[in-house]
Amino acid sequence: MDIKHTYRGDLVIDLVAPNGTAFRLKNSSSSDSADNVITTYTVNASAAPANGTWKLKVQDVYSSDTGYIDSVKLTF
Repeated sequence: MDIKHTYRGDLVIDLVAPNGTAFRLKNSSSSDSADNVITTYTVNASAAPANGTWKLKVQDVYSSDTGYIDSVKLTF
């Protein structure tokens, strides 16, 4: 995952399965003032169906900073 953002602590990131089950990847943190989220997350999503449309939900829970999703890869 590569998300460009000027204050990554603002971000809440969820992976949403085809059946609507959300898997929290990252919580917001006011003490995390670094830039960008460039990392790999491992999720046990065995209870969710693999087939279908998976979504990445990224929320910026504070104002004034900006960012964008540069790239995401999902591997089963």
